[in-house]
Amino acid sequence: MEVEGRRGRARRQSPTVPPIFAAEETADLELLLSRAGDPFEFSARLCWRLRGLVERRVPARGLEAAPVPRAARLRFADSTTVIVKAAVPGELGRLAVAMRRASATPLACSTSPDGEAKLVLAWPGLRKGLLLRVVGLDQPD
Repeated sequence: MEVEGRRGRARRQSPTVPPIFAAEETADLELLLSRAGDPFEFSARLCWRLRGLVERRVPARGLEAAPVPRAARLRFADSTTVIVKAAVPGELGRLAVAMRRASATPLACSTSPDGEAKLVLAWPGLRKGLLLRVVGLDQPD
């Protein structure tokens, strides 16, 4: 043990710890972690996950505040919950008003070139779809 500082605190030397993973396993883990940080791949997986909602036209049943600033939780009839942000300011309020009158259904989900997942919703009387940015999945409370 070495003594350090004026107060005489002891500093322990850590024993040599054998590696937990083999070298080839470490390379595989580093590859997986590097892919996890890719926003385009994340949004592509997110759109793949939401594809079932779009194909079945599962209606959105609820919209409420999310723990993320300027975002909302969008709940679907099959209990899928996503965090969304408006592509255009004020669109979340417009969606909330529309959902009081009719249910909104997803028309499409796609990945933009900048790596964001986009969800298009529609409801009766809307001329063109409402575009939302999907931040990620959320757990229902």
